[in-house]
Amino acid sequence: MSKSLAERLQEKLEGQTVEIAALTDSELKKLSAHVQSSVTGELNKIRIAIDRTTNGILDDLPPLKWILATTWAALIGLAERGPVNTPVAIDDARQFEALFGRALPGLNLPLAVRLFFANGGRRCVVVRCVDHRNVRTARLLLPGLKAVRGRSRRQARIAARNPGSWGNRLEVRCRIVQRPLALGYDETTGRVRIPPDRPAIGATLRLLGHPASPGGAPRSRLFRVAAPDAASPDRQPILVPQLTHPFLDRQLLQSAVELTLRLDVFLDGRLVESWDDAALHPDHPRYLPRLLGRRSAAEALRPPRLDLPDPENPAAEADRLWGAASEPWGSEYLRPSALLRDAWLIPGKALLATPAGLLLSAAEMPVSRHGRDATASTERRHFFDPTEMDADDVAEDSDHRFVAFLSRPGALAALDSWDQAFPFEPIALVSLPDLLHPTPPAAVIDEPQAPPEQPCFGTVCALAPATRTAHALDYPRLGFDAASLQGAQRQLVDACEARGGRIALLDLPPGLRAGDIVQWRHALASSRAALYTPWLRVDADGSPRTVPPSAAACGITAQLENEAGVWAAPANRPVRGAFARADDAGLPEPGFLFEERIDEIRRTERGLMLLGARSTATDRDWTHLSVRRLIDWLEAQLAADLAWAPFEPNDALLWSAMASTVRRRLRALFDAGALAGRSDADSFFVRCDAGTHTQADLDAGRAVLQVGVAPAVPAEFIVFRLLRHGADEPRIEVV
Repeated sequence: MSKSLAERLQEKLEGQTVEIAALTDSELKKLSAHVQSSVTGELNKIRIAIDRTTNGILDDLPPLKWILATTWAALIGLAERGPVNTPVAIDDARQFEALFGRALPGLNLPLAVRLFFANGGRRCVVVRCVDHRNVRTARLLLPGLKAVRGRSRRQARIAARNPGSWGNRLEVRCRIVQRPLALGYDETTGRVRIPPDRPAIGATLRLLGHPASPGGAPRSRLFRVAAPDAASPDRQPILVPQLTHPFLDRQLLQSAVELTLRLDVFLDGRLVESWDDAALHPDHPRYLPRLLGRRSAAEALRPPRLDLPDPENPAAEADRLWGAASEPWGSEYLRPSALLRDAWLIPGKALLATPAGLLLSAAEMPVSRHGRDATASTERRHFFDPTEMDADDVAEDSDHRFVAFLSRPGALAALDSWDQAFPFEPIALVSLPDLLHPTPPAAVIDEPQAPPEQPCFGTVCALAPATRTAHALDYPRLGFDAASLQGAQRQLVDACEARGGRIALLDLPPGLRAGDIVQWRHALASSRAALYTPWLRVDADGSPRTVPPSAAACGITAQLENEAGVWAAPANRPVRGAFARADDAGLPEPGFLFEERIDEIRRTERGLMLLGARSTATDRDWTHLSVRRLIDWLEAQLAADLAWAPFEPNDALLWSAMASTVRRRLRALFDAGALAGRSDADSFFVRCDAGTHTQADLDAGRAVLQVGVAPAVPAEFIVFRLLRHGADEPRIEVV
């Protein structure tokens, strides 16, 4: 490709073969007229070339960085356990199962996560949705321990980490560890001497004293180590309560012991956690409720990238994101009850006398303290709307991030906290696999269903009565009302449109007739929505299950972006993790689905393939998902590239520099194959000069940049206006 006039002029200027002074005003005018008539935007290149020889503006432009990633997918649904309405970063299917539980019948989310990773997804954000009004957290006692606060003395109680019937399968074993501790006696002051290195402030000691009667056994009392009194001359720790002469036996001081607690946690009879050297008093840094109640690894918003620390202070950046390295994560299975807060845990005689410790199961608790699932009462509104909390449950859930409120936001709104924490790792894809449950699993018994009040489509209403069997979860009553389902999907699409930069991957209900499919697609028309069909058959730990296909599409889309770029169409890819389509005989012809912009998973000679990457938009400019995703990415990326521009003098020099920055980005996209056309001029244009500004723009302090790009598919220009508002960040608007 021959060099442009501007490039040749720039080479001459840099080689000092032409002096700036040699270019007269008339020559510049002629040159500008020639460039404007030949190639759009060349005049700006010439201006920048000239400016480079004067004040070096090009040398001052920041280097371009590819800093935005759009491969994060959010999967929101029902789970056996796990943090509630909290975005959790998941790196593989095993990690999901460890945090959120098993793939039980009635739950689509666990199998959807498996499909996501099986189809190339590397990382996703999972949010567990529950009906806060009806879900309950299992409570159980700490065997052999009393919680003492002032004159109050109650049985120590803890709770499962998060709500659900899974907590009823927990067991805890408490064991007191007694370590000998040599104490001395100061004859001058009449006080017990405590070693300076051990124990720590707040440690619980057991001392023996004079027997209550002659010939009886020595009396046992518990003391705690307290900080020294400010008036104390030796500044040595003291015992509380203070030893009295009738109790104190100087010789028995040698038999003093320090008490610590070992707590073992069992789930289904399997040891899952152990806590050693836990302290019994709240003044101690290893106080048991404090250890259990710290943020768990699951509940923490983990940084998506560990290779991007603060270059100035990597250690401080890691502490900010992860918590200090000296502070361990809390329990994944237990949390302290609010009634345990700031209480001294006093072991009883039975616990002190039993070296093996005492074991207690949550199943032994009264039924009122059992955990309870709320899948049967979960409605589609719980994915979107805040729900009220019972006041007593708020008090018990003392460590929850929403404890200050009697209402908690919907599961979808929880994604905002992720985007706020990691603005350069936004969630770009959203799937709600549990919005629809077309047929109950065979193992679940349901009462015979009454005909739905709202009209429904196809086989969605054709439900055979089942007989009731015991199961860990009540089957969710979702999916039998087509009008409600369509309204929920529309609500998800509206949320993506309001948020921007996010696309809803939706599942078409099975059994719809051709006319119903057309109506369904038109009701969800948007460039930020895609419909997938049919549902898939997967192996769920030895038993076949039917799951929605959107999670597989999420994985394929994320994988393709990692391999080829965000502008690549997520189609013509194999679907892994599924062995068959759920309704091969009930779908319309493939040509019909394609014309109606329904993305179909079809069986071919190469196996199950995703053969479609279209949105539901009626506007042909936004037919392809790759175009929508490219423009979303470019909008955010250009705003990041031009973050240096605000507060610069709003003059021709700034306009040229902004245009140059954007051209460099677009030229890189062109070289990568993201844009159509044989040359830069065919693929994009950038304008930022006196012609793009009005006097009102100048008076308001706006720098207006007009950008046009021709995505590779289709080859049509989509025009943007980049506005600069005083202290606001650069903003791109579709014209």
